Amino acid sequence: MGLATLHPVPFYGPGYRAIHALALTLIAAGLGLRAWGAGSAGRHTRSGTIEAARLSTSGAFAYVRNPIYLGSIAIGFGMAALIGNPLGYLLASVTFAFLYLSIVPAEEEFLSCRFGVEYRRYKQAVPRFLPRFKPFPGAARQPFLWRAILGESSMALLLLGIYMVLRLGKYFHRTG
Repeated sequence: MGLATLHPVPFYGPGYRAIHALALTLIAAGLGLRAWGAGSAGRHTRSGTIEAARLSTSGAFAYVRNPIYLGSIAIGFGMAALIGNPLGYLLASVTFAFLYLSIVPAEEEFLSCRFGVEYRRYKQAVPRFLPRFKPFPGAARQPFLWRAILGESSMALLLLGIYMVLRLGKYFHRTG
C-alpha cells in the first residue's frame, strides 16, 4: 500500500521549516474550505450516493463548483508536502485524477439532469476548481449547516492520526 512506503522528513527540521509551514497552511485552508463547502451544501455531501435536494449555489459554492474536492486537493498536497516524500505527491495526483475524471463528471451529469437550465447557468458562471473572485450573482441564500464542522473536525483528527502513524513507523523502522 502507498502509506507503507511513505516515510516523513523530520517535522520542522532544518531545511524543511518553510515547506512545513506552507504544508500546514494548505492543510488548514483545505479543511476550512471543506467545512465551508459542507456547511453550505447540507447533509447530502455525507452520502455515498449522488443526490441533491437542492442546487447549492451560495457560500463556498458561489465561488467554485467543487469546494469540497478543492479542499481535499489542498489537504492532499499539503499532506504530501508535510511528509516530504515525492511518492506522496504521486499518490495525491492519482487520487485527484480519479476524482476529476470520474466522480465530478458523474455528479455534473446528475445535477444537469436534476436541475436543468438552473444548473447549466450556474455551471457556465462558476468554475469547476479555480475559484472566481466575486460570488455567483444568482446564488440562492441557504442556511449554513453548522454540524458539518464536526465532520471536518473528524477529518482533521484522521489526518493527524495518519501523520502520527507514519512518524511512528519511521521511528520504529529506524530503531528497529
